[in-house]
Amino acid sequence: MNKYVIMRARLTDVPEIARLFTESFIDSVLHHCGGRLPNPQAMQDVFTLVYQAEPTAALLAKEQTGQVLGYCFAPVGLSQLWWQALTGGHLIKWAWRWLTGQYGFGLYPVKIIVLNKVAFLRSAATPGKIANARILSIAVTPAARGRGIASALMAEADKYFKDNKVQRVRLEVRPDNQPAIRVYEKSGYYPGGITYDSQGPWLIMFKEIS
Repeated sequence: MNKYVIMRARLTDVPEIARLFTESFIDSVLHHCGGRLPNPQAMQDVFTLVYQAEPTAALLAKEQTGQVLGYCFAPVGLSQLWWQALTGGHLIKWAWRWLTGQYGFGLYPVKIIVLNKVAFLRSAATPGKIANARILSIAVTPAARGRGIASALMAEADKYFKDNKVQRVRLEVRPDNQPAIRVYEKSGYYPGGITYDSQGPWLIMFKEIS
């Protein structure tokens, strides 16, 4: 079996990251987009924003051949994400592409996404649920699971957190995703509450960075 390497992602990796996200979380994507997959441009635009807000927080696992096996976004400053969205022209671009049909979905998904984002922001600001950093999104391609890639990505994220003097990290995972929960617990995360969106409950997990 070929070995893989963990590295910083580049902007040119975003389309493959967006594809992997859609593949890994297809039920959620279908739910948010009214039962149909959006055009690839929609997910690419979202991950372009996430990448540009904090490029050093974007980690990749790659085969020696260059194939992307997994990714992890581990930002230490989510405020940069919102600032980038407001000042980087992303919101205007998204609105134009949505209005001109380039994303392939109508108004309903926009309503669901906005309501869910408000719920997450409220949860993140709740006393006791606040953290310095996040595991914002992590996924491994199905064919490469069981090789320790998610754990390796999270270990690299831990180094990034320590370098940036982070004290506490938060992530969310569906309570029925037991394989992911086991990986997170192995990495030192512990349950810290429940939050909800339109698709159901999320288990909140935390880790203290020494």
